[in-house]
Amino acid sequence: MARIRLVVVEDDRDNLEVFSILLGERYAVFGYTSAAEALRAIDAAKPDVLLLDIGMHPVDGVQCLKTIRATPAYRDIPAVALTGFARDVERQRFLDGGFQAVVVKPVLDHGKLTDLIDGLANSRAAASRRSHGTGAGAQPQGLHQPHLDGGAAMTSSRPGGFGETEGHGPA
Repeated sequence: MARIRLVVVEDDRDNLEVFSILLGERYAVFGYTSAAEALRAIDAAKPDVLLLDIGMHPVDGVQCLKTIRATPAYRDIPAVALTGFARDVERQRFLDGGFQAVVVKPVLDHGKLTDLIDGLANSRAAASRRSHGTGAGAQPQGLHQPHLDGGAAMTSSRPGGFGETEGHGPA
């Protein structure tokens, strides 16, 4: 089975190195220190999931995601917002901006992060199989119900969220 291809865009070189090392044990990680660098390399990386730092300059993570998703091949690519902005209103803004999940830095529970990445990659693969007529025929799960696990400081728009959390209805 092929490894999940993960693009990580983080302008702090130390954070990028940590993400690359930790996630590189499980995934094929392509790390970039700017949105511009990632955008130039996106076709070569062919990612299954994106992890984008929100607070980059001059192009932030939200703008980077919009640019990536403007390319038909990456229109439905799952994306995780990496951010230091932890308020619910900020998290909701990122979900409304097209991210499937929000992870607040520093990431303390790497197991939940890898579970999130695996779930997003598997959902995309299943949706791709269904659209090509090779799936089990079930409809793709919606991506509109945020779930919050305050202990892990992660928010997900995937139904089922993070285990024992409660949903907050559609946004």
